[in-house]
Amino acid sequence: MAIELLAGDFVLAKEAKAVPSAASFHHFNNPYKAVMDHVTIPAAADIGSTISLARVKPDSVLSALGFLQTAALGASVTLAIGIADDATIGVTGKTAVLNAATDVSSAAVVPIGAAVALANRYKPLWQILGLTEKPSKDLLIVATQAGAASAGGGDVTWEIPFTSY
Repeated sequence: MAIELLAGDFVLAKEAKAVPSAASFHHFNNPYKAVMDHVTIPAAADIGSTISLARVKPDSVLSALGFLQTAALGASVTLAIGIADDATIGVTGKTAVLNAATDVSSAAVVPIGAAVALANRYKPLWQILGLTEKPSKDLLIVATQAGAASAGGGDVTWEIPFTSY
């Protein structure tokens, strides 16, 4: 089986332009928004397969409430969550910056920002990435499959609340 490059049903239908819906809480007078979507990972998707979760502004601050929920994807399958490589803005090797490889061999709820240090939790994404200035391009949040090929495939759903300064 080949490496899969997946996008959620809603994102795919909107040509990868996720339209976040406003939530009922605020951060520095800015409303939180949330990207919610779903995708089915095919059976035997290879290591390195990715799911495009959301495209957000670089000054977005992720809520600690964000999560990704999976069906049992198979023995030794893990997912890492981070930002897709984009050499034009100096982002490389950050595909696990938000959550390092989390075991999803059985059904799991994975916190989106588990790998972000508590002291950095309320910083904008561009600072979490270690960039020296805010880029002008949006950032793509991705989940990358590692560990093993997905045995039987399965459903993945996510909710990523965020706000911007």
